[in-house]
Amino acid sequence: MKKINIATLMLASALVLSACSNTNEKEADNKAETEVSQEAETETKDDANKEETKDEAKEDKKDEEVKSTDAETDEGNLMLHRGYPKSDESRSFPRIVVATSGDTIVGVSLDEYQYDSADGDFEGVNNSDKEFGEGTAEGKVLISKMANEEKYSAQMKEAGSPTSLKETYEGIANFAKGKTISELEDFLKEKSDDEIIEAVTGATFKSTPSLLNQVVEVAKSEDFVSVGHAENPEEITFKSIVGAPHGEKSFADAVVAMEGDKVVAASFDEFQYIEDGMGIAKEGTDFTQGYAEENKVLGSKLENNEKYSEKMAEKGKSTVSIKDNFEAIENFVAGKTADEIKEAIDSKKEDGTIDAVTGATLKDTANYLQLIVDAMSL
Repeated sequence: MKKINIATLMLASALVLSACSNTNEKEADNKAETEVSQEAETETKDDANKEETKDEAKEDKKDEEVKSTDAETDEGNLMLHRGYPKSDESRSFPRIVVATSGDTIVGVSLDEYQYDSADGDFEGVNNSDKEFGEGTAEGKVLISKMANEEKYSAQMKEAGSPTSLKETYEGIANFAKGKTISELEDFLKEKSDDEIIEAVTGATFKSTPSLLNQVVEVAKSEDFVSVGHAENPEEITFKSIVGAPHGEKSFADAVVAMEGDKVVAASFDEFQYIEDGMGIAKEGTDFTQGYAEENKVLGSKLENNEKYSEKMAEKGKSTVSIKDNFEAIENFVAGKTADEIKEAIDSKKEDGTIDAVTGATLKDTANYLQLIVDAMSL
């Protein structure tokens, strides 16, 4: 009986050794295939992985405070949310950037863009007198209210407003700051419009309740988000600028959150007339009366990312979307001083790209960086 057991045991051992040998060979083959696959990974796949990792980090954001100061590899403790809420009736479109830390609002940057008479005193956005202006209806010009703040506020006061445009925007931003998104949302649900206006010091616009509701909408959105790390998130300051970093067909809007002399996080977008694109305002609103052609709407490149990126691929053989390019630039400037960004600008290659700005393939990458530097100096 013992002999049979020993023989059986030896046979079983041989089978196990054989199985292990086969397993090891398969593992070796798989390892070799993995190494080859990793070497063959494209830059686009790398970007997709980074984007996936960032999305996963955002989901856990509310449950932890991250202490790393490297915004490219960590989620950070500050998020900038950019959005353009659309209303059924509007003469302008709002550009809202909300800074959150956890679920608390720590900053708000507001501006509104509207069409005005080309013969008026207001200065049009960049390239209004160039190709971009060709998309605007005759006799009209697109303006940034904040870029024309003094003149716009003077007209407001002539019309009886007790406060300036800047004071109203600051009143809205200060009221939202320090509140959680849900606290602000509950307040707006519980109060009448008159009660809201009364509660917001310095804000006398009838549109104040609407703007505060739009702040909540943008704060909750994860569509266009940039990330950074601040030592004291509640102490950040905002700088904003309008410019033209990419030719004569568009203009850009950039917002920079700063702490001391460093960028905590940056958020920017460009606007261009796009044939059959997604309009920055709802179809049929007063704002759309400013279009020279009904089917060529003023659109955000971020909101039209797929359509615009397809044209980039078709005309310039680009393999990186406009949204991914913008995010790569935003990631690069997070945590940097103006001098550090200028150093990168100086390293621009002949094709316009900058090796240090990982994932950005735009030939005007340096121009976007310069726009951020210009904003920092304001």
